[in-house]
Amino acid sequence: MSSGERPAVSAGSAVPTVGVVGLGVMGARLAAGISGPDRPVLVHDAVPAAVERARESGLVPADGLADLVARSEVVVLSLPTPAIVLDVVAQIADHAAKAADGRAVTVLDTSTVDPATARAAAAAMAAGGGRYGDAPILGRPGSVGSWTIPVGGGEELAALAADVLAPVAQRVVRVGPTGSAAATKVLNNLMLGTINAVTAEVLVLAEAAGLDPGAFVDVVVDSGAASVSPMFRDVAARAVDGDFSPTFSVRLMHKDNALALALADELLVPVATGRAAQHLNTMALASGLGDEDSIAVVKTLEHLTGRRARRHDAR
Repeated sequence: MSSGERPAVSAGSAVPTVGVVGLGVMGARLAAGISGPDRPVLVHDAVPAAVERARESGLVPADGLADLVARSEVVVLSLPTPAIVLDVVAQIADHAAKAADGRAVTVLDTSTVDPATARAAAAAMAAGGGRYGDAPILGRPGSVGSWTIPVGGGEELAALAADVLAPVAQRVVRVGPTGSAAATKVLNNLMLGTINAVTAEVLVLAEAAGLDPGAFVDVVVDSGAASVSPMFRDVAARAVDGDFSPTFSVRLMHKDNALALALADELLVPVATGRAAQHLNTMALASGLGDEDSIAVVKTLEHLTGRRARRHDAR
């Protein structure tokens, strides 16, 4: 499909027309991944530059959110915060209610939100006759195609999510009612936050102990040790090489971990390790590192200790 063509709604067809709202790092990859000759996809983002990048990559921009909703049976969200999700869902529900053909629109939300937000979004869609399922992504942007996507909602909705998201996921699995997938995601990201924080601490400690942090990473990363996770393998190598270009920013890590910690407070579960990691995220934000990769928290520890955790031969 050329970038000038506009897919029509395929009501009653086996392949639903899909709209993707939010074209950031994950959303752009998601839209490109599910788009194909047999899968009509429209895209929209509030940032014009993001829409233009999508157009240049061959995706088809809608003429705004209302146009996207009017032309789509399924709307996939990839948005940065719970507040934005609720605002966009309210708009989608309103636009869908005004549709002349009376179609029921389904929202699949791949954003990272808390369970309460997911349930509120589901209620907003249900009030207008639509559906909402939380379907956040477990996986880094570069592993598109191998993602695992948990889904919160009923069996029929989960089956639809599996169909729509199959091109970008190795597994799409229902984990329970609405909000269950959102909880799965924020708990997963709390683990990522703690791995990220302790990686930063260990790199600075390696330098303090007289080791070359780069050599330490090289030895450990291919050792087969139980301490080596995909997160460590990614962020430790880039940190010692001084590459802090954002795959997942400090700001997003802080936001996601705050959602998990708020859930812990609500459920009266002590999470001391997660809170310690979040303290490091907060210090990094206060230091102006919010838009750098999550492992840029190492810079905060470097500043506090006066030690630089980089490869010695790169100095």
